[in-house]
Amino acid sequence: MKSLKLLNLKRLGHQKGFTLIEVLITSFVFSIIILAVGGLFVQVIGNERRAFAAQKIQDNGLYIMELLAREIRVSQITDQDSTNCSRTTLSVVHPVNGTVTYSANNGGLQRTANGTVTDLSTSDINFSRLNFCVMGSSPTDNEQVRVAILASIQNRIGKEILTFNLETTVSSRDVELELTQ
Repeated sequence: MKSLKLLNLKRLGHQKGFTLIEVLITSFVFSIIILAVGGLFVQVIGNERRAFAAQKIQDNGLYIMELLAREIRVSQITDQDSTNCSRTTLSVVHPVNGTVTYSANNGGLQRTANGTVTDLSTSDINFSRLNFCVMGSSPTDNEQVRVAILASIQNRIGKEILTFNLETTVSSRDVELELTQ
């Protein structure tokens, strides 16, 4: 019995724990795993910020395009044809608001009606390009008036600048001239 106890004590004396090399290797592997997980987390946060910026640009751009389209649909547009899409301003005669002019100014979109200037875009976005293509506005061409709106919109804030190109075509539905002829 005494020899069995001595044998067990000798075995316990040889098992002192991990060696220094085992601890260093374990720490190194753990550090690599933590760096990989941390890098993945940073990348996910960056993608989320980029997605929010893209959504903000798209929401603002689509809202402004719909606002322009609604007013153009019910307005009269005469003698403003530009097949090369170089127009940077558009003037329409609205049945209620009178003459309304749209133009880009310092990266923002402005609407001028009855001498009152209104900023349509928010301070978060920048219109780097705004062009209007007007077709069919000549009184002698007998075509329906169409306006193509071409816009490049960017975010003003954030680390990464995103650009969206939006385009829509709106036809004027003013049938007053057709009904009176």
